[in-house]
Amino acid sequence: MNEQPDEREHLRAELARLAPLAELGRMAATVTHEIRNPLAGISANAELLRESLTDPRDIELVDTILAEVRRLGDLVTDLLYYCRERPAQRQPIDLAAVTRACLELSRPAAEAAGVRLSWSGAGLALGDADLSRQALLNVMRNAIQACSAGGCVQVFVEEGRILVRDTGHGVPEALRDTLFEPFVTGRTRGLGLGATVARRCQRRQDGDLILLDTGPQGSVFALTWPRCAG
Repeated sequence: MNEQPDEREHLRAELARLAPLAELGRMAATVTHEIRNPLAGISANAELLRESLTDPRDIELVDTILAEVRRLGDLVTDLLYYCRERPAQRQPIDLAAVTRACLELSRPAAEAAGVRLSWSGAGLALGDADLSRQALLNVMRNAIQACSAGGCVQVFVEEGRILVRDTGHGVPEALRDTLFEPFVTGRTRGLGLGATVARRCQRRQDGDLILLDTGPQGSVFALTWPRCAG
């Protein structure tokens, strides 16, 4: 009869295996902080340059720079939230206020893509406002990217829940089982962390993110939170 391995040795081996991953996470968080400040400077100066231009071709070039800076900013933010593990705060949050803020932040990307944004409803939840905002931003960003020009993204606020509906072509069947795993994407650009980070943000505050429905007419995602007592 084979002897069972010592549990303590197994735990030590597992800790040794995970140590480089933890260090990699700390390094990634540090690097993302160092990248964000230069990106902000590039964006601010590009905006100033754009205001001084009159040639449409030059304006288009600067708009391309700004779009790429925003894309890099999104990637950096995803990495930061993926690596960061600060304790979640749990307090009453106004989901309508979170939604309004996210719509304003998402509007430039939506306008550039020719996608309409709308929202309705009201509701409270128990959660972390920062994590909630990042989760909804990521879901909205993915919804906008899923739409063709002329499409729309609708956000519905309820007690303890936000639904995000888009008019895209749906999540490919091959990706549905792995949609929330890191580095899974149906696009040729990006890290594929958006949905992963959104779900992680939700679960860190005892909520969740699920795909409710998807098909040729679009998809519906639900972000959920614990409801406020009473």
